[in-house]
Amino acid sequence: MGLTNLPVQLTSFIGREQEITNIKRLLFASRLVTLTGAGGSGKTRLAIQIANEVSESFADGVWFVDLASQHDPALVPNVVAQVLGLLPIADQPLMEMLLEFARSKHLLLIPDNCEHLTEACAQLARELLSNSLELHILATSREPLAIAGESIYPVSGLSCPSSHESVEGNPDELMRYDAVRLFVERARAISPEFNLTPKNAAPIGEICCRLDGLPLALELASARVQVLTVHEIAARLNDRFALLTSAQHKGLEHRHHTLRAAIDWSYDLLQAHEQALLRHIAVFEAGCTLDILEVLCSDDVPSGESILDLISSLVKKSLVVAETSGRTQVRYRLLETIREYLMEKMDEADETAIWRDRHLYLFLARTEEAAPKLNDAYQKLWLNWLEGEHDNLRAALAWSLESGRIEAGLRIAIAIARFWEIRGYVPEGMVWFERLLARAGEELPLIVHAQALAFAGFMAMFLGNAPACIAYGREAAAIAEKAGDDGNPILILALNAAGSGARMAGDYQTAFDLDERTIQLLRASPGPTFFLGMSLMAGGDVAMELGAYEKARGLLNESLALAQEAGDAFRIAHTFNTLGDLARYQGNFTEAKSFYEKSVALLREIGAGHDLAAFVRNLGRACLLLGDVERAGILFRESLAAHQAELNKAGMVECLIGLGAAAVMAGLSAAGARLLTAATAIRA
Repeated sequence: MGLTNLPVQLTSFIGREQEITNIKRLLFASRLVTLTGAGGSGKTRLAIQIANEVSESFADGVWFVDLASQHDPALVPNVVAQVLGLLPIADQPLMEMLLEFARSKHLLLIPDNCEHLTEACAQLARELLSNSLELHILATSREPLAIAGESIYPVSGLSCPSSHESVEGNPDELMRYDAVRLFVERARAISPEFNLTPKNAAPIGEICCRLDGLPLALELASARVQVLTVHEIAARLNDRFALLTSAQHKGLEHRHHTLRAAIDWSYDLLQAHEQALLRHIAVFEAGCTLDILEVLCSDDVPSGESILDLISSLVKKSLVVAETSGRTQVRYRLLETIREYLMEKMDEADETAIWRDRHLYLFLARTEEAAPKLNDAYQKLWLNWLEGEHDNLRAALAWSLESGRIEAGLRIAIAIARFWEIRGYVPEGMVWFERLLARAGEELPLIVHAQALAFAGFMAMFLGNAPACIAYGREAAAIAEKAGDDGNPILILALNAAGSGARMAGDYQTAFDLDERTIQLLRASPGPTFFLGMSLMAGGDVAMELGAYEKARGLLNESLALAQEAGDAFRIAHTFNTLGDLARYQGNFTEAKSFYEKSVALLREIGAGHDLAAFVRNLGRACLLLGDVERAGILFRESLAAHQAELNKAGMVECLIGLGAAAVMAGLSAAGARLLTAATAIRA
């Protein structure tokens, strides 16, 4: 069985055995199956259930890609790559990397909620399927992807009684229907004493019939058994359906009427302050924690109540999901269909711009608060926080573009640039910087503009684009110098970016000269020592390449001391790695091994997988030079697996060379020759 990342079902899965059998048969006969149907019809749950049942048939795993919170078509490949664990590779387009990864894989990909990204999903599916003979796709969408070879399976509601059977109300007969079983089970979860009886069988059957067996609508209805009888629930639904036959809903299909009726009715039962809080939660694409709600939504709370009281009430009514498993803080989120409904309610109330602005500026404040903490002993904590809020940050950045609040967007991008670097989101970060900088006008403060250009230069450096890195650095330096004294810290940052570009291009003397100037400016300026430490490390690396080993050691030791003083594990790891390189250059292999071991341990601890493969490979080199062939082989194989997952050919070549050398040292000359030949072939 391959790996899976399937989410846990929010409720137990009921019924649809025959549908599951039909879809499984279709999935193995056709490499693209799309489950279509109205919102709330249970497409996602059905896809997850099928994936669990067929997972053993896919050697390379089953991978679930949640697209509900992603609204940018250009970033669909990024989301898929992130789910598959692919990290960016210098000078290789992301789509090319995805296609190469999928070419030989036997896996099932499940893009969920494609309806708002149909063209992007269709293009991705078309390219993946044409590139791989073993990859299968099971998509969910409100409409087909409309590409050749697609098999469409319409998903309607759960089986439910006819209106005649509802009137008859025979409990034993009604329990044959999946919709009735779901309603009864969820009602029991809310009220353990609830049972299907001859007295309530008829209204329960009517509810299931009127709601067309749609799982979401049934859950919303069943959530009310604590405050209403099933007879009252049925009566309210009848009233609501009559209302929804009005002209404003003529364009909707009937099953959308029923779903909207259930949500309308649940919403109308809330008090005004509950409705306001529920609407305002909708601005959080990734859900939110209690502390953020308390900051943003305090105006929604009447005297004598608290946000906790209100959110608890909404959770009990099944309008908000509380995610507690494996978390230090509970996270509150909305089912996507309810969130879409609430966004419409915000539009009707003319609140959308106001609350998206509040959301934007809240996350601007939070990210700028977090930015310096990414450089200290609490680095991992803040990296994890940003990871959990990433979809909210994407929504804030998207709104900054849509609303023209470019300064706010650029300040967020600047604040989270190091998060993008450490956690492997550099290609996405580059996209945001490019889009925001393209909209930068004269009203943008020079300091923000120069700083954004410098960080864009660093993003280009991480992607291996030396010309772009140099160009961004030079433009940043020109604007910083124009800003005068106020721009001095940014000038330092810009020079650092330009020096990084020169180093990438192999112009080590220019890089060293720029680093020297940067270090001089930093020593003369007060403030945090982060950039001084980074410049010292960069200067040490360049001095080493120029053969000035003692100069390099002095710069690196000073950089290490500053990083250790700050508790910046990521920077400490990089400095240890560079010191390991220096020791290896000088033939001190035992010292090199010690430095590499420390760097690898730190990267593992903070989850910085992007750089780990290269550091593990360096440790393998040191072990090989010390004659520890067995451990070197283990490390080269670990690094090779990571480089293969990333489709990093340069890294793969280095590992194959190391494995070939290890084989020769172990007396396996033929195996060593084959490995070295493979390395030569890949390099060519």
